[in-house]
Amino acid sequence: MDPEQLKVKIQTNLIQSGEYDRLSSQLKLKLAESGWLDDVRRMASEEVSSSNTTNFTKLNQTLEPKALSMVPESVREQTLQQIKEFIEKIVETEQ
Repeated sequence: MDPEQLKVKIQTNLIQSGEYDRLSSQLKLKLAESGWLDDVRRMASEEVSSSNTTNFTKLNQTLEPKALSMVPESVREQTLQQIKEFIEKIVETEQ
């Protein structure tokens, strides 16, 4: 199977199995528990107040790099490990 076919298979399996929703919900919960969501909301509010920008694209471009760098390492590692395990299962079934 070529890489593009494998990518499509992984994406399809993520959605059809419900794993995408489960991972997404779990990530949101971990980010909320760590205070990351509150920090990013506060950062967004401050940016809107100080620059008077209401353009989402512009706001996202400003905040995204900082917000991504603020994700706790433990949350990042756990989530990536879960994704890796899911992908390994898909790849194993193809061999």
